[in-house]
Amino acid sequence: MVPRLSVATIVLNEEANLGEWLRAVASFADEIVAVDAGSTDSTVEMLKAAGARVVVCPWQGYSAQRNRALELASGRWVVFLDADERPDTELAAELERLKGHEGPEAGFELGFKVFFFGKWLRFGGFFPEWHLRVCLRGRGRWEGDVHERLVVQGRVGRLKGYVHHYSYNSIDEYLERMIRYSTEAARQMLAQGRKVGPAGVVGHAAWAFFHRYILRLGMLDGYEGYLAARLEASYTLAKYAKLLEMIREGQ
Repeated sequence: MVPRLSVATIVLNEEANLGEWLRAVASFADEIVAVDAGSTDSTVEMLKAAGARVVVCPWQGYSAQRNRALELASGRWVVFLDADERPDTELAAELERLKGHEGPEAGFELGFKVFFFGKWLRFGGFFPEWHLRVCLRGRGRWEGDVHERLVVQGRVGRLKGYVHHYSYNSIDEYLERMIRYSTEAARQMLAQGRKVGPAGVVGHAAWAFFHRYILRLGMLDGYEGYLAARLEASYTLAKYAKLLEMIREGQ
């Protein structure tokens, strides 16, 4: 039988997340496709044991990896879910119903609940987040990097329910990703011709904290709300400081 709905993902050393993820998507996925960037743990074995189609591909960037997964999918609908993202029961039911959907939409946005160090962030601009993650095969493609996005040709709707995004579980995990993401973001901004000076570096970082913690009421999420705003400000500082460094070095 031709799959009606494919779940696509990109992975690298995700064995800690995959058990729950596979159980969460099992109720609606007709097919699972994954692009692995060279995992050294049991990620590939876990996916294959669950019947997933897996291709190992050296890291080419977020959009390139996701587009490779899109090419692997054979379902009419393709849903992108990362290993730290779990659909709730309402969304799972919506995705199951989507298999028979014949409406005008070519894609759907999904609502996200962000969990930071285990706590759902209700404020700070983290809820609700909407991300375009579902498309008809052949009608969507990923563009950009670091903050890549799915672009769909046609009308976009929204599905009920939420994706629970368990973003970070420790300070070390955040800082490890921050180093990589901030470097990639700085290179992208440099390629786009963005400019920044010392005052701009400080200003962007200060605004990131003020926006999340004060204007978007992140303070109401307690310690985790403060930490989320503070760490985002640190990421913003690193991103723009690296951009300034690259400009000065003439890269």
